[in-house]
Amino acid sequence: MNHTRLSRSGLSQVEVLVSSIIVGVLMVASLSTIAASRRSQMIESSEARGMTIAQALMSEISELPMREPSCDCGFGPEVGEVRMNFDDVDDYHGLNDLPPKTRSGNSIDGVSNLKRAVDVVQVRSSDWNTASASYEGVYCITVKVLLGSSEVCRIVGFRTTGATGSGSPSPFTSLY
Repeated sequence: MNHTRLSRSGLSQVEVLVSSIIVGVLMVASLSTIAASRRSQMIESSEARGMTIAQALMSEISELPMREPSCDCGFGPEVGEVRMNFDDVDDYHGLNDLPPKTRSGNSIDGVSNLKRAVDVVQVRSSDWNTASASYEGVYCITVKVLLGSSEVCRIVGFRTTGATGSGSPSPFTSLY
């Protein structure tokens, strides 16, 4: 009996299977890395856009007088008052801007998926960390920017009547 070995050229099914598994694992790892990188870029982009529109709104608020120029009409916007007509700082209390717009109502490019929310709180003049039921000349203004339900950024600023006790112009301190 003459046994001759047959020479083989090519790959066996086992070698092809092992090679396919290795390539598959490498592809999954590569795609996961690319997806994580893309998510990170989107978050950074949202944070940068969010900070820009939060700062713009904080600047808009800080340019106004502390209190209603014509009367002591209470805290917050007057009945029927819209943002275009806001004339003092506390009018911004409770503003929810979705999508964010300019004061005149124009859309802001590239931020339609973001929301701005404003909270204005009267705080004690002796302790800016404690809310006050009455006006003591200091407001804590918080502007938050949200992407869905996730907070992208937050700016906290304090507005005071200043040394003279008048309603304008006022010192303004901002904490990021």
